Amino acid sequence: MRRPTLLAASFSALLSLPSLALAAAITVHNTGVDSSDVLVAPGAQASFWALSAEPAGAVEAIGSLPFRYFNVAYFADTATAAWVSPQASGNAGQVGIYTYDLVINLTGLDPASASIVGNFGTDNDGAISLNANAPVATTGAAAFGAPTPFTINSGFVAGLNTIHLQVNNQGDPTTFFVSFTSATANANANAVQVTVPALSWPALAGLALLLAGLGALLARRARSPR
Repeated sequence: MRRPTLLAASFSALLSLPSLALAAAITVHNTGVDSSDVLVAPGAQASFWALSAEPAGAVEAIGSLPFRYFNVAYFADTATAAWVSPQASGNAGQVGIYTYDLVINLTGLDPASASIVGNFGTDNDGAISLNANAPVATTGAAAFGAPTPFTINSGFVAGLNTIHLQVNNQGDPTTFFVSFTSATANANANAVQVTVPALSWPALAGLALLLAGLGALLARRARSPR
């Protein structure tokens, strides 16, 4: 391809670039942290993971937030996540399944490309799922000695999504732990456009003329005898 043709093709490509799929972080929150994602003190109430369902006779209010609690039988808290319980004492008081939810927002992101990875634990058995779909991972009744990995990479929808954590209290204490290691999605193709902010269309037309002149100059040089 001659240089003038190459320049013209490059300029045409610049003006017709499609939207780019740019990776973006999904905002998620580990258990046991405050609104700044810093660990709360043992016994203090955390800022995320709201109670959405509980067994009959439970005294915890729907919408209430859990408290940081630790038992020596559990795998260790980390610098960014901690075990939590319906009560600061670690006791739920009622046998049955408690469900805690974390709402995440995918506005402006492509739900088909979303992926969330992490580790969790429960006392006793439990499960983690998205938007009331089938669990992506489960834990056994006494599997709180080591974290259980999970990956959520399907079932996302545009806008708000809900991660559900279920823990089955078969006798106090009853607790759970969630720590995210990655949470990303591509930017929505309709939300991100390739633009040249500093240039108006008249300026772009001037640029086109400049490139055309440069192409003509190169063409003349190419035809000149050496």
